[in-house]
Amino acid sequence: MAKVVCSPFCTLRSIYRLVIVLIAIGTVPAALSAQTTVTLSTPGTHITDDMTIQGGSSGMVDFSSSDALASKVSSPDYTRRFLLKIDTQNYFPANVPVQSAYLYLTLKKAESSENRPLTAFYVNRSFVKYETNWYYYRSGQAWSTAGGDLGGNFGTTYVGGSVGTTYRFDVTNLVQRTVNGEFGSRYTRIAIVDTGGNTSGNYREFHSTRSSNSGARPRLVITYGGSSSPTTAPAPAPTPPPPSGTTLRVMQWNIKKTKGSDGACSPDRITNAIVAQNVHVVSLNEVNFYSGVCAYTFDMGAHLQSLMQQKTGVTWYKQHVNVYGGTNGYGNVILSRYPPVASGSTLLSNSRGVAEMTINVNGRNVTLFSTHVDYDSYWRPIQISEAMRWLGNFGEPRIMMGDFNTWPNTNEYYSLASAYQDAWLAGVDAGTASSFNGTGATRGDSRLDYVFYSRVSALALTGVKVPDVRVNGVYPSDHEPIVAVFTVR
Repeated sequence: MAKVVCSPFCTLRSIYRLVIVLIAIGTVPAALSAQTTVTLSTPGTHITDDMTIQGGSSGMVDFSSSDALASKVSSPDYTRRFLLKIDTQNYFPANVPVQSAYLYLTLKKAESSENRPLTAFYVNRSFVKYETNWYYYRSGQAWSTAGGDLGGNFGTTYVGGSVGTTYRFDVTNLVQRTVNGEFGSRYTRIAIVDTGGNTSGNYREFHSTRSSNSGARPRLVITYGGSSSPTTAPAPAPTPPPPSGTTLRVMQWNIKKTKGSDGACSPDRITNAIVAQNVHVVSLNEVNFYSGVCAYTFDMGAHLQSLMQQKTGVTWYKQHVNVYGGTNGYGNVILSRYPPVASGSTLLSNSRGVAEMTINVNGRNVTLFSTHVDYDSYWRPIQISEAMRWLGNFGEPRIMMGDFNTWPNTNEYYSLASAYQDAWLAGVDAGTASSFNGTGATRGDSRLDYVFYSRVSALALTGVKVPDVRVNGVYPSDHEPIVAVFTVR
């Protein structure tokens, strides 16, 4: 074999190439760890479809040429929501870690200054402009549910009445799951729905991709990268098991339909407060179902359950009672991290009710109840008596929670406190009670909300508190929650 001899020039060239390779190798991690931001805003290419859909007599109208995207909660003829489809399949890489994804919409018109909860939902079917309306997503192909086949809820933005303001919708989780291919198509499909109540002046209008003001058109801004790990989407984490151990943390709260002291309906604010208390079970009063303020078009109980699951990553189980016995109305809801052994409900006189759920903690069944009795002094004792008779059908131990609209030292209170232990008083006596307001009051200066429990050795109270759930000085409800912690033996 001939011996190859490299000239001095050849040697230098080889060294140069080696240096270049080493530099390239050294820069790979930096390239992988860099973040990139892209803006998808071009009408027809980046944002392929955006349109309003409206119910009732306008259900077949095509709004794909409008320069506005509208939302409204009203009668079926006037209810509106809007849809956007954004091409994250051809203009965005697949399976990359998304650091943030924000949809920006600019307000064009508002009927009032009220803060409206506009919620982003995933749309399960691929809709097409000029063919989509309240009833159809394509020509001849109907939605399974009129108004759009909506999937998961991906967050709420509160929209006021200041025209020209650009509002940001955080859709990071939705975009990440879309580009990971979890929904099949990698086009990001979004519905913006007003999930508030049917109040005067809730109409909102945003600039569409056809707006003459190009700076006000919708845009999706995504930042991705920032990790040197492989970009293949990780397998979903297994669902955490139900809680175990001997501790049971319960909360009682009248949430006033999720309407806070600022006048805004905020299921998000309510569930954030619940999550912060790390409870296993929560009893909620004044929860609306397809009716009234804050939940005219949806089931607030189911919505709160969904939000709790999103925020905690665990399954929450629900039992409710609608005091009118139908689909529309209001009532009480029990949400539990423990799966129910049994559950049910009963109606009381004068449109009140009790929700019930039995769970197993530390090998023992514990039965929980949620109720809200009348403020009227005639009906209140009747309803309490009916509720207590019904509770007697269930085994011990029992925990009865609710807004009883009565004060300590009244006859109704004594009828409850003689049969069950008042958790707040037991905590005060034991030195384990605390309250941000110093009194334990749950409604102004009054203590109207209670956790009562069986006087049995299987259930021992270890602490009770009325926590401060204000957010920037705003109360999420006109009642304070009360949290009680038990050891189940």
